[in-house]
This record gives sequence, structure tokens and C-alpha cells, in this order.
Amino acid sequence: MTELIRVTGAEEDVRRLWSPRSVAVVGASSRPGALSWWPLELLRRYGFRGPVHAVNPRRDRIGDVPCVPSISEVDGPVDLAVVPLAAADTVVAVKECAAAGVRTVVLPSQGFGELGEEGRAAERELLAAARETGMRIVGPNTDGVANLALGALASIQPLFGQGVRPGRVAVVTQSGATAASLLVRLDAEGIGCRLYASAGNEIDLGLADYLSVAVQDPEVGVVVSFVEAIRRPRDFVAVAELAARLGKPIVLIKVGRTEQAAARAAAHTGALAGPDRIYDALFRSLGVIRVGELSEIVAVVKLHLGVGVPDSAGLGVMSVSGGQAGAIADRAPEFGIRVPVLGEPAQERLAELLPFGSPLNPCDLTGEVAVRHDLAAGVYRAYDADPGIGLVIYARKELTGDAGRHAARALVAARAEGATPLVVYAMDGQFNEDETATYAGAGVPAFTSLSELLTAYGALVRHGAALRARAGRAVASAGPRGVLPVGSGTVDEDAARTLLAEYGLRGPAAETVPDVESAVAAAERIGYPVAVKVVSRRIAHKTEAGGVRLGLTGAGEVRRAGNEILAAARRHLGGDPADGLLVQHQIVDGVEIIAGLVADPQFGPFVLLGTGGITAELLADSVLKPAPVTAGEAREMVGEIRGNALLRGFRGAPPADVDALVEAIVALSHLGADHADRIAELDLNPLLVRPEGLGVVAVDALIVTKESS
Repeated sequence: MTELIRVTGAEEDVRRLWSPRSVAVVGASSRPGALSWWPLELLRRYGFRGPVHAVNPRRDRIGDVPCVPSISEVDGPVDLAVVPLAAADTVVAVKECAAAGVRTVVLPSQGFGELGEEGRAAERELLAAARETGMRIVGPNTDGVANLALGALASIQPLFGQGVRPGRVAVVTQSGATAASLLVRLDAEGIGCRLYASAGNEIDLGLADYLSVAVQDPEVGVVVSFVEAIRRPRDFVAVAELAARLGKPIVLIKVGRTEQAAARAAAHTGALAGPDRIYDALFRSLGVIRVGELSEIVAVVKLHLGVGVPDSAGLGVMSVSGGQAGAIADRAPEFGIRVPVLGEPAQERLAELLPFGSPLNPCDLTGEVAVRHDLAAGVYRAYDADPGIGLVIYARKELTGDAGRHAARALVAARAEGATPLVVYAMDGQFNEDETATYAGAGVPAFTSLSELLTAYGALVRHGAALRARAGRAVASAGPRGVLPVGSGTVDEDAARTLLAEYGLRGPAAETVPDVESAVAAAERIGYPVAVKVVSRRIAHKTEAGGVRLGLTGAGEVRRAGNEILAAARRHLGGDPADGLLVQHQIVDGVEIIAGLVADPQFGPFVLLGTGGITAELLADSVLKPAPVTAGEAREMVGEIRGNALLRGFRGAPPADVDALVEAIVALSHLGADHADRIAELDLNPLLVRPEGLGVVAVDALIVTKESS
């Protein structure tokens, strides 16, 4: 038996519940269709080979299984017991199972923590009883667990009664009803399930525990999940990192896309981040594939089991319809997929094959495909020889007579000799039986939805890129630098600038002064033009409080601006005075970018980059990555924002110093990682990216701290 890598600490317990030597059903029923009838029935139908025990004090036997009045009277050890009883009876039964030495109990009953404090108290009672003997708990509020390969089903899920084929997929879910629908969809595509777990309320064993064992099972090709909440974030991240190292995709739906928490954030960065964007950034960095609906999970699973992880995002398109070829090429970029120009050898070969067509990608096979049965196969071979193509799509429809059937056989023969993955898309929404059998027999995935196909391909391309990035990722740190003031709240301007300077993030020449006349004197020392801004720990966004004046070129302008700012601040603060004024040398060249940090309470610090200035939230053009980041990851962030066009030199402006911006992002991410226990949010808005060779300047800095954890 292969030794499991220890990640969550529960791996051996989960392996045992998925591979039990014996199973008991406490409260087993003889009434067909009852929830307490299903566990015994499923064990019988799926041919579980170990001892099966029925616990029912009112019956002598159920079917061919003898009954005993209590779990304590079972002859021999019990690895797994299903307890399909009401909540009150479940508590009693769990204590009896613990006393009898049962290793794991599956608790389908509802009526626990999901109902409030009384239910949570009952959960604590269950957990206390289990911990006395080391017994593990699945649930409560679960429909159970299953190993379809062994016939070991400890479940009340009626869907299994319809017959679920064993296969190479593991399903780990926080919604049994949703998972049942997913199993139906997978089965319709001929895809079977090996392992199944419904996590329930997770008072003991949880999502990460099941995922850890599933990704380590050599017979599992892909793990899918429906997630409502990640209760143990560190374990989840550790398991996802393991899955990435093993090259085992985790495909999931994570529900709860809400921005409510963003409204409570003090900095622009927090508002732009939002809780769901944290999940998106985390999943992308880990190589976890997030999709939006069940059909997309099935599409990703089907494509991955058929072609693996594509080496590139280059798509070769050949179609029996020129219009459809163009339509596919139009849609591909929406999914992060390229339809590249072919190299000269491939173009020359297509010109030979298509005397009435054009040697292009996408390729119109023209009407010749109906009479030349090997035409699609020949075009596939040309694509296969082109290094820019990572996947070939054959868009087909029903052809006259047997033409489509002959084309399919020739195409799969060419695929067997080639190296480039092939998928088939039915433009007319259906395949005839002969073609279905031909493609299935050759392991060529067949799709009736173009959107699902492109979603799956784009997802797997990004997954592969994330795995390659993680494999070569090395983040060096010089160790924490600088200090933050004790306590929580907004850090004053001088302390913020000092900390940023420790990481090489510098602002323009500036002075913080107590009054207007001191501001005039500071402007004379700094040199014009200057900006004057309010200083107050109670004002997070100066512009919104009327606390900023720009482009001041003389003492009179500074004096007038200072008086106006202090008056506006007093109104904003309900009559209280501001702390003072900040006088800065105003830099007039540069692209405004926002860069920042947000500390997620579950997953730690993230670095944010986006188009900056006072419209940062309005434009919502930003990207997130977990901190710290490498220079390569920082450069990717720059390329992902729409505002990167401004950095390249827009409408005659000089190109901006992108190299300096990359260095600043890396430095900021290290600051966030080094001070993760203190920084709640950090906002550099704007961070001015000056022309090439002139660096970046942190014009405004807002740091919000929290009490040390």
C-alpha cells in the first residue's frame, strides 16, 4: 500500500473510510426507499466484499443480512458505521459506536449546527464522544461517502441506486444534491466516479481531508468539488499545492460571489479586492480550476481525461464550414486562447491539400471534405507538425452518405500517429452512432457545445501555465525591515513613508507641517510646483474630503490652498481640526497606477495592481496575486491590467519605466508578507510610473494596521 503524504494529518483515517474492511448500518431499515434502507441496499448492489452488519433491535434480519440489537454486539471490528437516525438518536448512537471501537461514523442526520446554538451544542457533544476513542466523524448533515471501485458505499444518496459506473474522477462536495446532479451529467458523458465524499457540517473530517487523499490516489485522474465555504484555509492551500506538485487538477465551483465585505474596507485596495476576487486570485496561483456551472466541470473533466494538460494556448481550427471556422476563431480570445498564424511549412502543406481554399488557420475544408475522406486527416497532420498548435478542433456536421463516418475513421488514425491533441465539435449539436463510437474508441473528446469546449481548453491552458510557474518559483526574502506603530488604525504620513523607504519605495520630496505658514516655508524649500494635502488619521481618502490641491506655483497659492484644505477638513471631521498639512514636490510626468496590499483573514496578504488615480474604484481595472510575488509574476500582473496600454506609451507619450514598476510590485509584496501580522491594508494611489529610466514614485500612501495576531 502506497504511503500517503501527510498534509492535513487525517490521510490514513480517510483512506480507511474509503477502503473499509467492514461496514455497519446503525438503524438499518427494511422499508424500500427509506433513507435508512439505502446504505444496506447500496452495499449489496455494488458488491461490497467485506463483512456488512445491520443494527436493528426490532428485526432478526434485513434481506440476507442478520441484525444485532446494538453496535456493541457486532462480531468483529467495524471500520465504518453509517448512522441514518434522527438527530437526538444520533447523539446516543455515536456514543455507543465510540464505546464499541468503531473507527469512523457517517452521520446523515440534519438538525445540528445549521439550526443554531442548540444544534452546535449537540455537535460538540458528538465530537467529545468521538475524541475520547479517536473515532472520526463524517458530517453530520451528509449523504455519505463511497468508493465505487470497491463497492464500499456508506451513503443514503438515492442517485447511487440508479447505478453510477466506477471511473477516474473523485467528487468531494459540500452539497449532496448538487453532487448528485454532477454525477448524472458525468455518467451521461460516459465518465465514472471512483471516490465520493459529501462533507456535511465538517465538525471533524473536512473538505481538505478528503481532497488530500483523493489527489494522492493514483487511479484518480481529476478531482472535482462543489464548495460553499473553506473552513480550514491553510489545509486547503497545502492540499492544492500538493495537487499542483502531483499534476492532479482540482476543478471546482465556489459559490458566494459577493462584494459586501468590500464596502467595509478603508482603502481603495480593499474595495477593489473584495472577498470573491481573493478566491479567484488564490485559485489561479495554485492552479485550481474554478468554473461557474456543472456543465463546465464536466467539460473540463472530459477534455482533461481525453487530452491531458495542453502545452500551449495555440488552437488549430478546421471546419466543414468556413463561417463556423471564423466563428470559432472569433470566440477563442474570449477564453484566453490564440488562433496563431501557421508557419510556412504548414501553410505550404495546406495549399497542396486545399486547391480551392486558403492555407490559413482557421481552415475551411470546403466542399472537398464530402468527397475526399482523408482531407481532415491531412489537415490535422499539417497542424500536428506546426509547433505553435497545442490543440486541434475539428468542427463537423452530418455529411452526405457515409462521408462523415469515413472522415472520422481517417482522422482518428491520423491522431493515433500524431502528438497534438484532437477534439471534435458537432456544429449541428449531435453525433451519429458510428462517429460517436469511432471518437470514443480512440479517446477523442467530442463536444456539442463550443462554449463548453473553449471554457475547458482555456481553463486547462491556464492550469498548465500555473503549474509551470509554480515548478520554477523561487521567492527570496531579505527578511522583515522597518517597524510599524503599536496599535491599529491609519498610520501617519511620516511613519508610512519611512516604512516604504525601507523597501525601496520612495515618494517625492515632502514635508509634514502643522499650519499654513509652515506649509509656505516648506514649499519654498522643496521648490515649485507643489501639491498640498490634508494630514489626518481620520481621513483615508483626501480627495473626497476636499483635502488636495495640485499644481501650486507660488507662496500665495500655497497659502490660499492651505486655508481651504484646513477649513474643508474641519467640516469633514465635524468641527475637529486636521493634524496638519503635507507639502510635496509635484511630479508632472508619469502614468498613475494603484498598487496595494490587502490582508485576507483566511489566506493572508495579497498584492494588488491596477489603473490608478481617483477613478480606481470606478474603473475596477486591477489584478491580485498572493504575496510575495516573483518578478515574472509581477510582470504578468502589469500585462493583465487594461491600463498597461498607457504604460507602453499612449498617443505619443513616452514608454513608462515598466522595469521599475515590476521592482516596486515585488518590493511591495515582500513588505506585505513580512508584516502580514500587522498590515490590514496598504494603498499606494497613485504610484506614478515615470518615463523609462526615471523610476516610480509613491505619491500617496495609506497604511491601515491591525493588532498583531
